[in-house]
Amino acid sequence: MADISHSGAFLQQCFAVHPLCLTLRRLDPENRLVVPCRSCKLVHYIAVSDIVSPPSEHVASADRATPRARLLHCLERHPLSVTIRAMDVMEDALGLRCGECRYLMDLTVAAFETHHPPA
Repeated sequence: MADISHSGAFLQQCFAVHPLCLTLRRLDPENRLVVPCRSCKLVHYIAVSDIVSPPSEHVASADRATPRARLLHCLERHPLSVTIRAMDVMEDALGLRCGECRYLMDLTVAAFETHHPPA
């Protein structure tokens, strides 16, 4: 059975040391963002309580989708373009960016969880 850590420290370390190895996979039915790390083989789960989008001139004015719908759209259509751009475990905040459509999202995190691979 894998060990589970209930802290954002492991995700913050992955983001600081090898951010290009983090892949945002999907938003699961429990409203958790699934983020495996190719380098250290950890799987991070980020329980999302809110998603907001800062105003951006890059988003077409006709696009009025909710930030959650935009995130799901980007993860479905071009998942490799969605990356973590900033994080603050003390403030329970995570910033995402879609490189394909240049869309920014700010997430309020309810909980961080990291699953360690079995030894």
